[in-house]
Amino acid sequence: MDKNKFIRLLFLSTFSMLLYHHFLKPKQTFQSVVPSVNEAGMPVESFNGAPAQVKTGFPFAAALQGEEKYVTVENALFKVTFNTKGGTIQKVVLKRYKKQKEEEVVLLDAQSSCMGLVLPYENVLIETKSLYFTTEALPAYQLKENEQTTIVFKLMLTADQYLEQQFELSGNSYQIGYSWKAVGMEAYLTQKNSKPAFCWHMDMQCLETDYNADAAKSTVNYYLLDQTFDQLKTTDKVEQKQIDKPLKWVSLKQRFFSSAIIAQDAFASTTMAMRTPSDSKEITRTVDVSLALSDQDKANGAGKYSFFFGPNDYKILQQVTKGFEQNLPLGWIIVKWVNQWLIIPLFAFLEKHCSNYGLVIFLLVIMVKLLLAPLSYKSFISMAKMKIVKPELDKIKEKYGTNVQKAQMAQVTFYKELGINPLSGCIPILLQMPILLAMFNFFPNAIALRHAPFLWANDLSTYDSVIQLPFTIPLYGNHVSLFTLLMTLSTILYAKSSSQNSPTEGPMKGLTYVMPFTFMLVLNSFPAGLSFYYFISNILTFLQQALTKYFVDEEAIKKKLLARQQKIKQGETTSFQERVAATIQTSNKKKK
Repeated sequence: MDKNKFIRLLFLSTFSMLLYHHFLKPKQTFQSVVPSVNEAGMPVESFNGAPAQVKTGFPFAAALQGEEKYVTVENALFKVTFNTKGGTIQKVVLKRYKKQKEEEVVLLDAQSSCMGLVLPYENVLIETKSLYFTTEALPAYQLKENEQTTIVFKLMLTADQYLEQQFELSGNSYQIGYSWKAVGMEAYLTQKNSKPAFCWHMDMQCLETDYNADAAKSTVNYYLLDQTFDQLKTTDKVEQKQIDKPLKWVSLKQRFFSSAIIAQDAFASTTMAMRTPSDSKEITRTVDVSLALSDQDKANGAGKYSFFFGPNDYKILQQVTKGFEQNLPLGWIIVKWVNQWLIIPLFAFLEKHCSNYGLVIFLLVIMVKLLLAPLSYKSFISMAKMKIVKPELDKIKEKYGTNVQKAQMAQVTFYKELGINPLSGCIPILLQMPILLAMFNFFPNAIALRHAPFLWANDLSTYDSVIQLPFTIPLYGNHVSLFTLLMTLSTILYAKSSSQNSPTEGPMKGLTYVMPFTFMLVLNSFPAGLSFYYFISNILTFLQQALTKYFVDEEAIKKKLLARQQKIKQGETTSFQERVAATIQTSNKKKK
């Protein structure tokens, strides 16, 4: 197989896998459901259910009634509202990001989220989210960059028994410190066979214009104490997982934003459940998480954690805790390295000096092309050599007709005489593949492109629909993306130019024109920024090829090949060609 056949098959197989992964991947079903009782047989009430039934002598009876008071803390990044009912976070608004139609980004509110400690008491579980705390905090705080404040909520049972929750906020951070302390409440924490836990229910709100893209990226990520990272699978069925290993953090991750809780030490175990609402385009996932308190926290009657409510920005995520940057999916290991050490730093450098993200992408293409120029040049020289020898290869095929084995032997001998390695052009292509695949992970997750306009595209993080179709085409969608069309046309232009320098004929040559339409199907619903990148990349590759062709003297290459041929005929050999010839001869003998 020559280099050009190899390249086309490689690209086709790669994009076939991408097509399968994004459109045809079979969905799994799950028979398990969230358990209704704990290990001791205690009923587990839903996280947003009513408080436990009041009985005579019920110690929390006084806390079942009270007045809801709100405390708002605002810094440069977000605005957080606390409620005395539950003594916890009720609403989080991110200030530097907008939803559709200039609406503020509300990560969670009273209708979509509830959280709190769950403590066992006899045959029921006490949910602090349903209890009324008291606080001496002011109604509102405005924090400057170097300022900090602590909000304290207290629930008194008796003079010697109380539960206290504290939240620490600073002026320039997406993190909120959270701690609880239970004084004189050992019976609620150390009851046999019970599992006091922190529980969180959340309906993830759709925050993007493209519901499908947002839902596809919404899931629950978690990081174990042994540094294992994993996530719940995104299916249309209930996905539930019981993990009996210590956890460091759990993140309710959406396409561009995450809401997470991080343990200072660890959670003992967790039960997580996630489902996709079938009747709503406002909610991408509904999640329930129960995080069992560690034995150390139960013994101490206290625990320290922190919350994160912010963007999936690589630099910001890196600063939160170990492994937290994995909330930003960057691809398989090699592709991930390319994104981490090349694409993200280059993009960050360019956006510091340019506010137009269309221009940033254009400059990114140029820088990547310059970096890959030596490989591209080597590949072009290989193509030029194959073009020069094509007439002789045609003569060999014509001479031996249907005798494929003899034709192969003659071709290997011919390559040996000229000193040509027919696979030499494949290595540069293989080295460029990780960068190609890195873009498929970088652009769909680049929050910098969110709501970034360029030319006719209002948002480079989603597709640039110029025509809305009254019907849906399978695999393609119900819209026409102009950048994808331009990318397809430029791919055809590049393929036609390359085929003129290629000895490939027959079905493989037709494959050259099938691939651009595969691109078109796959990328029509991908971010416009990705299609624009490949459109510019194709145009620059075409120009680079024309420029190289102008400066490369094909006659000089031909003379070198002929000189090499003469030396080989005089007895000089190369080990590679000899091994290839010996392999073919051995194969032919076995077949006989």
